[in-house]
Amino acid sequence: MAKPQIFNRDMKRLAYLDNALAVGYGLETNSLWTATFTLPADDPKNAYCMPLNFVEIFDGDERIDLFRIIGEDMERSNGATRYYDCEHVLATLLSDVLFQYHQCGGSGVKTADVLNYILARQTRQNWKLGACDFKRYFEYNWENSTLLAALFAVPECFDSEYLWSWDTTVYPWTLSLTVPTEALKSEIRYAKNMTNIKKTTDATSIANRVYALGYGEGVNQLTIESANGGVPYVEDALSIERYGLCSTILVDSRYQVAENLKAYAEQILAGLKEPYVSYEIGAIDLHRLTGDKFSKFRPGEIVRVVDEADGINLRTRIVRVEKADAEGDPGNVTVTIANKTQDIAGSISDLQSRALISETYAQGATNQQIYNFSDNADATHPAKLQLYISDSVVRINKMLLNIEFEAFRAYEKAIGGGGGQTTSSGGGQTTSSGGGQTTSSGGGSTTSSGGGQTSGGTALESSNVLPSETNGQAVHNHGISQHARLATTSDGKTVDGYETFIWSGAHTHPSHTHRISAHTHEVYDHTHTVRAHTHTVKDHTHTVKDHTHAIEFGIYEGQRASKATIKVDGKEIPAPSSYSNIDIVKYLATDSSGKIRRNSWHSIEILPDNMSRIVGAVFAQTFCNSRGGGDY
Repeated sequence: MAKPQIFNRDMKRLAYLDNALAVGYGLETNSLWTATFTLPADDPKNAYCMPLNFVEIFDGDERIDLFRIIGEDMERSNGATRYYDCEHVLATLLSDVLFQYHQCGGSGVKTADVLNYILARQTRQNWKLGACDFKRYFEYNWENSTLLAALFAVPECFDSEYLWSWDTTVYPWTLSLTVPTEALKSEIRYAKNMTNIKKTTDATSIANRVYALGYGEGVNQLTIESANGGVPYVEDALSIERYGLCSTILVDSRYQVAENLKAYAEQILAGLKEPYVSYEIGAIDLHRLTGDKFSKFRPGEIVRVVDEADGINLRTRIVRVEKADAEGDPGNVTVTIANKTQDIAGSISDLQSRALISETYAQGATNQQIYNFSDNADATHPAKLQLYISDSVVRINKMLLNIEFEAFRAYEKAIGGGGGQTTSSGGGQTTSSGGGQTTSSGGGSTTSSGGGQTSGGTALESSNVLPSETNGQAVHNHGISQHARLATTSDGKTVDGYETFIWSGAHTHPSHTHRISAHTHEVYDHTHTVRAHTHTVKDHTHTVKDHTHAIEFGIYEGQRASKATIKVDGKEIPAPSSYSNIDIVKYLATDSSGKIRRNSWHSIEILPDNMSRIVGAVFAQTFCNSRGGGDY
């Protein structure tokens, strides 16, 4: 019969506990196993049983597993005795933590990758990953959590059974997450190896409708509606029909993804929809006594329980195996089976523990922000606003746009000239007419004066009469030779005589008038002929000298728009009835899952119907977590 062995934290054997008594153990599915033993108070090997040293526990010659010492009591009666409490070495993962916020998983990241991420955070690599039968792509978030709690949380949202198993015979120890076998491994039958049986039914915590809440608070708390067709709960119709509607609320702030939260709620529902039914069976450990392999009981394995007298015939999983004294009473073993791997009391206790943990789990806060912008714009040049939505924004409650139209605004009247400039023509150029052209008048035309008119002539009198001759020449004549004959007419038409012209000599013209009677001028029908010709423009330049225009600064207003086209992330939205409090949430660009894109810039463009100044603002109400960023 093998005795317990003590090892230090470096797995160096320190002692065999030859005098160990009352060696017992409790093995439970997907939980920390426990063990106990006693030593006489005066046994010198008590010195090796230091807290957190390792102890190997046996049942006869069969190795149960490796544990570590976590507690010691001493009791004095007839003789002093020391009692030692132990827990499985899986508890070494309680000594390391995920400090602050950690995130792992999601698209392309398998379950095994998540488990390796956690195990890589050990300060001492006691554990490595063995088999992992699951390939899920859930996203996980932890904050200020132990490594063991983080590991146990990974499969909690699976929709199928799972089994944690391990191998501590080699170091580093190996941890595996597997699908439990459906093969029948053992049997407990009345009158063979069953000593007693106790059935317990507990319907106090039955629930067939589970409302699920995750990360956040108030209206910003995560629900499963987006992953569950708009319904915030999961339910079981058959259970409701059988027991009536029994609702409960599941709150677990670790979950930030609706799909993960829904899967977890479905798993909890599967464990709550029926009353908890357990059987505590007293059995004889025939495997220890006779080596009967079909009487070896291990948690997570399938057992058949038959009691024909009470009409019991069950095939289910073992939840717990307990032996109080493998030394003094080796054949006495207690086997617990149930209709679920963990009873409802355990679920509630676990959720209460998480509620305490959530006090250190970062939540977030509701934020309200206003983004202002203003600019001149027209139908082809929009006023733009860029706003950024980070991945710390868990939920977007509101995004309201407000627009006001003001008169187009300019700030000066003129600009300065750029300097002297010479513009040259392209060279001499000749333009030819199309040939001689005759333009005919429209016919005879007579232009009449406004009537008789008398000129207001002024009489000019000489102030000095010169002699008739100076140096032998006449001072005044009319350019006609002396004694020239001038024709005369008596009727104004026919010449009928003449007069002889004689120089008048020196004389004066007194003041007199000339009267022009009313008369007409008649223009007969005629033509004007323009002959073919050319016009030549020679090569030349025009020079504008260097100069400036003075700028007159001020605020000058122009047109004002009455309506505008609005684009959100490049897409035009329907024309609003009012430009106040326009809800633009449903128009913001989304990712493949239908959520508004995070870690990206979003654009708003306003295009008025004519030149105008746009004054706009966006009011945003969001719920942001308290993670990320620096500490500046």
